[in-house]
Amino acid sequence: MKRFFKATACICLLLMFSLLLAGCINIEMKVSNNGSCDLKYEINTQGMASLAEVKKQLESGIDEANSSAGKKVAKLKGVREKDGKIIANISLSNISYMSSDAYFGKYSDFEKKFPEYLEGLYDAKTGDQVSREKIKGAGGLNAIKIAGINTGGGDLTSFRLILPGKVKYFTSNVKMIDDKTVTVGGGYGVVLYQRGGGAGWLVIVLVIAAAAAVVFVLAGSRKKGSSSVSSAADPATAPAHAGATVTAATADTEEAAAPSATAVSESSDVVYCPHCGSQQNSGAKFCAKCGGKLSE
Repeated sequence: MKRFFKATACICLLLMFSLLLAGCINIEMKVSNNGSCDLKYEINTQGMASLAEVKKQLESGIDEANSSAGKKVAKLKGVREKDGKIIANISLSNISYMSSDAYFGKYSDFEKKFPEYLEGLYDAKTGDQVSREKIKGAGGLNAIKIAGINTGGGDLTSFRLILPGKVKYFTSNVKMIDDKTVTVGGGYGVVLYQRGGGAGWLVIVLVIAAAAAVVFVLAGSRKKGSSSVSSAADPATAPAHAGATVTAATADTEEAAAPSATAVSESSDVVYCPHCGSQQNSGAKFCAKCGGKLSE
């Protein structure tokens, strides 16, 4: 516990150091689902310190914080100067390392540890003050407790908090910007937001994908089954029709050819009278019409 306090105290020194440099600072903290966060410091040094000096001090403070915690809890991701301001990006493995009383976790755990902060919260939707007993959907809420910044005097100093879920309730020193973004004023501010945006959406997507895959497979199986039935029926049916067609065609051809053969046969036995030209029966000796003798 002592080591933890030292680590969080060192992170606070980073904030104090920045304020001492200028008296003007804007901080943006983007919170992740697991409680880690990315901090963006915009520091107006007013020429009191160079970029190299600020970077050196920040690196020293972060190294001390990691050493005190016994592990890497903070990282300086980059420092640059733009438009007369020094911009520093720092990542923290958990919001709890911001100060000794900072907190991130489920509402149920926060309720046990800091019950006094749950009296007099404000509803983010209506703006009305609500009591602890009136909090809705407590089982799906996460809580953040973080020290803000006084904005009195001089240039504007602000602390903006960007959350991974919709804000539901907050303390009086917290002001809404949009449904996932707030500013935190002096003292400790508490924000309760809707937990989610993690694996929940992935589960829904996977369920939909699985259902689609089942439908696709079933449709494919039915189509394949229909094709198999058609293929199995074709060999039995096709030869029968083909055979029937061939047989019928052959029969028709033979039937059509038969009279021709007969006609040829009969035409070779036909006898005509050389006198009157009338057709005579085969084997006749005399013409039935004129009585003339038929040649043999």
